[in-house]
Amino acid sequence: MLISPLLLLLSAMAQDHQSAQDPRNLANQDPTPVPARHTELSRKLAKMSADHPLVVAHRGEPIDFPENTMAAFESALAVSSHMVELDFRQSKDGALVVIHDKTVDRTTDAEQRFGTKGLMVSNLTLEQLSELDAGSWKDPKHRSSRIPTLEAALKLIQGSSITMIEHKAGDSAALVALLRQLDLVDKVMVQSFDWDWLREVHAAEPSLTIGALGEGSLDVSRMAELRGTGACILHWDYSDLSPESVKLAREHDYLLCAYTVNHDIALMGAAAIGLHLITTNRPARLQELIRMGKAKRQ
Repeated sequence: MLISPLLLLLSAMAQDHQSAQDPRNLANQDPTPVPARHTELSRKLAKMSADHPLVVAHRGEPIDFPENTMAAFESALAVSSHMVELDFRQSKDGALVVIHDKTVDRTTDAEQRFGTKGLMVSNLTLEQLSELDAGSWKDPKHRSSRIPTLEAALKLIQGSSITMIEHKAGDSAALVALLRQLDLVDKVMVQSFDWDWLREVHAAEPSLTIGALGEGSLDVSRMAELRGTGACILHWDYSDLSPESVKLAREHDYLLCAYTVNHDIALMGAAAIGLHLITTNRPARLQELIRMGKAKRQ
């Protein structure tokens, strides 16, 4: 059977339209930088950072406590961190849990318990994950620490701070469902290095405050790739930032955050070049520098 040229044309046009609507293809349609898409929360963060950068506690307070545990989060809250950053993944049975690595080797006793290395978070159930010792690797006194669920961590942190949720792995729909259940959609920030995932979660819940994690050159072409993510915060490797990239971010109305800044001179320098937020393993020290007037935004 011969196919009409008109039908072929209509079919091709339909496919092009469908492709254009796919969030994953939005980044390739326009080479110009994308202006920030602000939310009520991001505007609040901008006001809070008018004079000094906000303190973002990296995985809680990971120097004296095991990272991404309730103890680390409590320590970060105790020094009045403005935001607490954490990482989430999804268990075998769909639970959202707080852990950085894709395997449980580094931060738990899984090898000792199961007698094997390389166990993936995604291959263990929530019950199995919750039984692991997530503190002794740091210090035996923390042996009671466990891998928290994202829900438990959010309930703790949101009592006095703002959670910066980093996606490592997991379903965007599951995260949105949890945030809706806890009435936190407009009260937390969600970020990822995976900008396609950001497009998915933004499409699922446009009111989320989105942060785009990145490294390397922050230039016009890189910022054009933000299309469709809904990002209003750029969270960049501090060693890759320059006065030019900071100026570019400001020109397009982005809040700028840097990771992971720890030494005093770097903390003061990050504030001096005008960063709105600073992610650090030393939240107490950054707070001290702010109180001393040594970490002012220019």
